[in-house]
Amino acid sequence: MSAGLDGGEKEFLAQNIEKHRRVIWITIVMGIFALYGVASADEVSTLVLALIAPVTVMGAAWFAVSFGAIPKKLISEAMAVTFWMFLGFMTSLMAMFIAVGYISPAPLWPVLALIFISTMISCIKYDTADGLKAGLDEAMLTHSRYAIEYYRKSGVKAKINK
Repeated sequence: MSAGLDGGEKEFLAQNIEKHRRVIWITIVMGIFALYGVASADEVSTLVLALIAPVTVMGAAWFAVSFGAIPKKLISEAMAVTFWMFLGFMTSLMAMFIAVGYISPAPLWPVLALIFISTMISCIKYDTADGLKAGLDEAMLTHSRYAIEYYRKSGVKAKINK
């Protein structure tokens, strides 16, 4: 997995794996509390409705934040922010899946587990791939400014199609 990566990228991967490991363990512990916290079908309906908001908001916000737009010097802060966003998303998602499991027939549980695990793995893979782009927007901006200055000095004029 880390073949061809430089030292900074390998360090990022190690930190990111640790971030996800912590989120998974906290989610498991909170899931245990959720297992014993639901008593009736009415509570399940209320719980699922209440959890739709944090799952949607935290999931969308977490995916909207791109490491590419964050300067490399702020990567540790980005790791902290994405830890808390991912934790909020995963904990809400886990509680929602447990609540849905309460009102679902047992043969459906493997399907729910597969959906949950697939969601978790895809989120972790996305976050890891995105994290390797840290500072990309900053580098592209710097390159663009140098290119524009070079073109200006060289007398190259931009052709704009209308």
